[in-house]
Amino acid sequence: MFDRTVAMGNDWYEKLRCPKCGKTGMATLSQDDGHMPIVEVVPDGFKLVLTRRGPDFHCRMCNVAAYP
Repeated sequence: MFDRTVAMGNDWYEKLRCPKCGKTGMATLSQDDGHMPIVEVVPDGFKLVLTRRGPDFHCRMCNVAAYP
């Protein structure tokens, strides 16, 4: 999931897009060395879903995983 990011030091942004309705947004994350990413901002219309691999984002209206 984190290959669609724009790096800013230990902080980065992820461009999100719902494959069903086309809604877009920009999430903000950060990470300390060796730790799971921390979601700083979840864009309007999206929700955070925690997985074994780390945080993931879903469209709140369609309830499907967001794409880059």
